[in-house]
Amino acid sequence: MRKDPTLACLLNLFLVGSGHMYLNHVAKGLVILAIGVALALTTWGIALIPLVIWAMYDSYNTAKKMNRSGRKPLPDTSE
Repeated sequence: MRKDPTLACLLNLFLVGSGHMYLNHVAKGLVILAIGVALALTTWGIALIPLVIWAMYDSYNTAKKMNRSGRKPLPDTSE
């Protein structure tokens, strides 16, 4: 199943780490989210800006690589 790189990128703009979760990289997304919360609380959000930019870039490129390789995302096993 193809994942939209633009959507993955934009999701990180609204909630850092959510683009990675959309790509089924939930653990990576949660770590990025936790780092983002810590940076927001300790630096009044200033250090959050580079993290958001990196997360957007990384999720966009990860989605493109997943689509190019034909790799299917991991199934959701939260049942």
